[in-house]
Amino acid sequence: MKISKAPTYLCLIFLLSLSLSGCTLATIRPLDPATGKPIIGNEAEQFNAVTYVLSIWETQVLPVFQKNANDINTVLKALRENKNAASETYGHHDGQQPYSFVVSGGGVVTSVNTESRAGLALVDTTGDGSPDLSLAIGPVIRGTAIRDSMAFISFNQFTNQMQYASVSNEINALVNTLVLAPLGDVKTLEGKNITFAGSFTLAELDQIVLTPAILTVSN
Repeated sequence: MKISKAPTYLCLIFLLSLSLSGCTLATIRPLDPATGKPIIGNEAEQFNAVTYVLSIWETQVLPVFQKNANDINTVLKALRENKNAASETYGHHDGQQPYSFVVSGGGVVTSVNTESRAGLALVDTTGDGSPDLSLAIGPVIRGTAIRDSMAFISFNQFTNQMQYASVSNEINALVNTLVLAPLGDVKTLEGKNITFAGSFTLAELDQIVLTPAILTVSN
């Protein structure tokens, strides 16, 4: 005699419905970093990196450089003496990323290299005639230094890696438009005195590349 399994299935379905009857289902939605409100609908269309960066540049990013930047020579000296301690004191990092630093200073541009589209100007900040860092002068700006040095910008704010990367791309584009393009021919920087505020991400101490957020040139 064949025993039907239908009653067993019906019992299982009944028990499952009882276990779920006391639960409330909720939809978890990411927050838009620009507004702080839940994203509803197409997440890719909701987030606009250009709008977000423009919304924070004047009100949040620039004030960090204007008020909280550490002297470049002080930071470099501390890093040479004790990299770990200096990174904790002067740097910022998100998760497992390397430390990034917000610094300011001045010096003389000793040379300009525009062979690559990611142009660099070597800067002597101590007055000894030798360059102490490279200044990113575009038009291509590499790295994520400014984004990563801002304590109020975290990967967890964003829905995915693409959004997070797009923020850095737009910051670099804004630097190129607002800070570097007004300089005109960057080759004329050689031999001139500059003051700056910007960020660098620590790799090697003899390969510091600073992305400027503020840059003033004088003869």
